[in-house]
Amino acid sequence: MDTFGAWLRQQRTQLKLTREQFAERVGCSVALLRKIEDGERRPSTQIAELIANSLNIPEADRATFVRVARGELNLERLPATLKPAAIPIVPPTPRVNLPVLLTPLIGRQREVEELSQLLRDPHCRLLTLVGPGGIGKTRLAIETASQMKDIFADGVYFAPLAPVNSARFIVPLIADAIGFAFQSASPADPKTQLFNYLKDKQVLLLTDNLEHLLIEPGIELLAELLARAPHVKLLVTSRESSGLQGEWVFEVQGLPFPESRRPEGSAQNTSVELFLQRARRAHVGFNATPKDYPAIIRICQLVDGNPLGIELAAAWVRTLACDEIAREIGHGLGFLRVSARDLPARHRSMNAVFDHSWKLLTQEEQGVLARLSAFRGGFRREAAEQVAEATLSTLSTLVSKSLIRRSGAGRYDLHELIRQFAAEQFANRPEEQTATQARHSSYYLVYFGQADGRLRSSAQRETLAELTAEMDNFRAAWDWAVAHGEFTLIEQTLRTFAMLYDTRGWYQEGLYTLGRSVDALETAHGQSPPDRTNQVALGHLLSTRALLTYRLAQFEEAQAMLERSLEILRPLNDPCVVVEPITFLGTVMALTGNYARAKELVGEGREKARAVGDEWFAAMCLSLQGNIAMLTGEYKIAHERLQSAVAEWRAIGDPRFTAFGLNFLGQIALTLGQYNVARTALEESVALNSSVGARWNLGHAYQGLGAVAQAQDEHQRAVDMFRKGVDTFTELGGRFYAAQGLAEMGRSVVALGNSTEAERVWGESLRIATEIHGTPVALEALAGLATLQAKRGNMGHALELLLIVLNHPASVQETKDRASHLRFELEAQLTRQQVEAAQAQARSKRFDQVVEEILQGGSD
Repeated sequence: MDTFGAWLRQQRTQLKLTREQFAERVGCSVALLRKIEDGERRPSTQIAELIANSLNIPEADRATFVRVARGELNLERLPATLKPAAIPIVPPTPRVNLPVLLTPLIGRQREVEELSQLLRDPHCRLLTLVGPGGIGKTRLAIETASQMKDIFADGVYFAPLAPVNSARFIVPLIADAIGFAFQSASPADPKTQLFNYLKDKQVLLLTDNLEHLLIEPGIELLAELLARAPHVKLLVTSRESSGLQGEWVFEVQGLPFPESRRPEGSAQNTSVELFLQRARRAHVGFNATPKDYPAIIRICQLVDGNPLGIELAAAWVRTLACDEIAREIGHGLGFLRVSARDLPARHRSMNAVFDHSWKLLTQEEQGVLARLSAFRGGFRREAAEQVAEATLSTLSTLVSKSLIRRSGAGRYDLHELIRQFAAEQFANRPEEQTATQARHSSYYLVYFGQADGRLRSSAQRETLAELTAEMDNFRAAWDWAVAHGEFTLIEQTLRTFAMLYDTRGWYQEGLYTLGRSVDALETAHGQSPPDRTNQVALGHLLSTRALLTYRLAQFEEAQAMLERSLEILRPLNDPCVVVEPITFLGTVMALTGNYARAKELVGEGREKARAVGDEWFAAMCLSLQGNIAMLTGEYKIAHERLQSAVAEWRAIGDPRFTAFGLNFLGQIALTLGQYNVARTALEESVALNSSVGARWNLGHAYQGLGAVAQAQDEHQRAVDMFRKGVDTFTELGGRFYAAQGLAEMGRSVVALGNSTEAERVWGESLRIATEIHGTPVALEALAGLATLQAKRGNMGHALELLLIVLNHPASVQETKDRASHLRFELEAQLTRQQVEAAQAQARSKRFDQVVEEILQGGSD
């Protein structure tokens, strides 16, 4: 090894990692790592130190390592201990989505140890933490789950059930928590898909706040999940047990509190310790005196050691003395014992805290807290002002009393129990409650609608994060608008809806939401609403739904939606509205091989977009024009248009669709033999897509890099890249592109000498493409299978398949080129009679007939 870059490559080989995986491990970008490996640049001291840290270089060898990396010392100066075999392979960290908690857990070490031991017991599959609201079940469960990250190889996941109101949402909620995407085209229902996915996984699933779903039918699916997925364990929090067989119940008690009120040693008691910690957070100057301890102990006793009760009580130290707090809670507790005799004692204690906190608020503060119960998943200060009429002063007061929490820069949230309590109080003011919900719906739908421009600009990453944080509010706002017929508000959000759900890959939820909205609008106004605004809303809902539908390769359904959308919108003569279904329908036509109509539609779409100054859709149509030209063999036109499209995307500043254009540009550069240009474009696409979490585009970029590697005879790298792309699209439900990746991957599998695997890959590609009517991809797979027939000596049959490919109008030009090349080779080896026989066979068979024979095993 003459260079540090060569040494790095040896480490990567020893660790059996791709360049992308190695770059992630050492904290370098792929591009920077490539330059270091290839000797094009020396790492800075900072980068060298980062590599040293990531590779666990011993402290004694760090200085030498950094100097070698910088080129200041020869590679031979590296100690022998740094040979590749000496660097440990760190096992991958299991995937975890547990909430990050900002405060330490107090007084629960014993419970955490007991729960951890139970979860290690192979017989304990369903462990339920049972206790009253505010007792700390969620906090304890999260801490326990965090201790189990190394036990469950496939991850530890948090699935909060509080936002859902029906057991039928448990399956999609679990899928969302673990990052599983349903496939609409699959014959299996979502539950079966999820259970099949989990059947071999070692997963701990923390399902939080189950109690309100226990009265719903269908909760038995948790038992079914455990039966179908033998390595999955459930850690559940609930106010009562589920009653399912095999359930292990762990009752969560309050924190211990002193039996006497003597101050000696009470500060070391966990409930008192929690009170002191929270009191000091509420009032920095708080310093408990010996006289305060009897009252503090009394407070802990009154709330039965309930952590939330202690926290709420401690918040009042800014305005009340400890004995006053205890006295007020005592009064409230006595009242509740009289009026709520059927509640368990511990619930009376919790209600005493809530009731006490509520009664000590001013009428203005009570009104604000009640109105804040309209929010879901937190809110920003501006939203609180406009929806709940909350001033900054009132928000600050509620924060100081621990009734709301400051959860980030300008952002607040309510503990779910407090939100529910406030909502119950608000229900006593039905007119005000309805007015607040209307303001909430209007605020968030307008807010999302106005975000569209930023979502398609250089501010895309920040806007995606901002909107994602508000999704619970958006869903509640959307539902209210649908229920009250506010379809004009809904229509204004649809461009944002399409971009957000498409980028995040939320296809199933999006289709459900849009479908329910279409049904509601048609129920209210019929299939042809007389009102222009509702016509626009219906047409726009259909085109948005079609976008998510064709992403999942349901092309016939998407085309029907788009044709109907155009029937509604074209007579309105509004190019701003009609440009979307025109463009989306052009895309569907290209995907299904109807290139003539695709060219016509995207040309019309670009013309209309430019007429109204819609630069984004104009760039989209130009990109599609370039792609269609590439598919039909007009390579020079394609290259020119795609270069122009990327320039337009860069001017707009949208990173996701700049990457979209770069994917196409990489493809045409590859077709023209410009390998370095293609690789550079596609690597930039990977970086851009990764920065905004655009996994759909990322799948395209991976497959493009696979094609580049294939063209340069780097077939193992090609297979790896194609596999990453196929896996990405399979997870997202993008069956068309999964089939396309398999069709392309088959060529490299053959080049690596594995004809059996190539036949399986091409057969799978053909099957998927046929099921979704993705004819261009099916033809590519058929051409690949013809290659295998020729290798096996079945040259007549191979020629027959090639002729079918060449004569089909949906064949793309690259497929035709490959088929033509092999056709000439075969005809040179066959007699005239054999060629004529193959031609006759090809003429006598329909494409679908040939495909059916192959899929049924009759290709030989």
